[in-house]
Amino acid sequence: MRVLKVNEPLITIGITTYNCANTIRRAVESALHQKWVNKEIVIVDDCSSDETLVQLKKLSQQAELVRVFYQAENRGVAATRNRIIEEARGEWIVFFDDDDESDLDRIQIQWERCVDYERSFANGSPSICHTSRVLNYLGGEQMIVGTKGTLEGESAPHGVAVAENIILGTPMHDGHGSCATCSQMARRSTYMELGGFDERFRRSEDTEFNVRVAKAGGHFIGIAKPLVIQHMTKTGEKNLDDELYYQQLLLKTHKDVAEKHGQYEFCKEWLDLKYMWLKRCRSAFFWAICKLSLRHPILLLRRAFAGRHNLTVNRAYARFHNE
Repeated sequence: MRVLKVNEPLITIGITTYNCANTIRRAVESALHQKWVNKEIVIVDDCSSDETLVQLKKLSQQAELVRVFYQAENRGVAATRNRIIEEARGEWIVFFDDDDESDLDRIQIQWERCVDYERSFANGSPSICHTSRVLNYLGGEQMIVGTKGTLEGESAPHGVAVAENIILGTPMHDGHGSCATCSQMARRSTYMELGGFDERFRRSEDTEFNVRVAKAGGHFIGIAKPLVIQHMTKTGEKNLDDELYYQQLLLKTHKDVAEKHGQYEFCKEWLDLKYMWLKRCRSAFFWAICKLSLRHPILLLRRAFAGRHNLTVNRAYARFHNE
């Protein structure tokens, strides 16, 4: 059994959940079995209508470090994450999802990476840490998705350049990869200072938060080793129509990033184009890409080239939503 070290801070494992009675026990057990000793587990149920809360009550009775909170109405994942931030007692918060599993050393590895980086490169700026993930699709298909800032011994991607990478797809050194909340760790003070997650977002809340971190000069630290297995389960909120809506809201919210480079109109059309491709609307996609290539040929080529790394992941994502 691992012994608590004197300098180990309390770390809050935050889990948001909604109608995940079949997977929540696996997620909580993944949190309970973390080798990091000084931890608490804060779970917020977003007004589930299945047996999720029953499962959570049983788990909280079996383990004292589990605290469960219930939302009286369904408010969405951003509001639920903010409730975790509000209730957290830890100096650090690490988010787990209700249908995922994490490596038993995940907290230890992320915390050490964060602390070492803060000492050497952050210079007082906020920083957040993500890990690579294994996407586990129904049917057994698996693939690894990387994250930003995995090169050690040097400054990680930071500042407005990261916001431009997210909104515009602008290439950057050590900047390829996803920054999903299910693999995220940061100081609680970072979430508090940046105002938490934008509660308008029921999807893409992590992306919107990351843009604000970048605008605040934040550093994006990464772990190359996949420490999270993300089980791709289908729910009512995981659909391409909602994803397009929240991606459009993200662009509108951070319109200044695109307008600075004269790309706002192009970015709107790019989102529509990506939606058509994912939905497999082949005729509409063909005509849309023809029009876009006439209006913005250089931008289209740049964006398509920058996104070539995501092609395999996007193909799997399209199959997930269409089959």
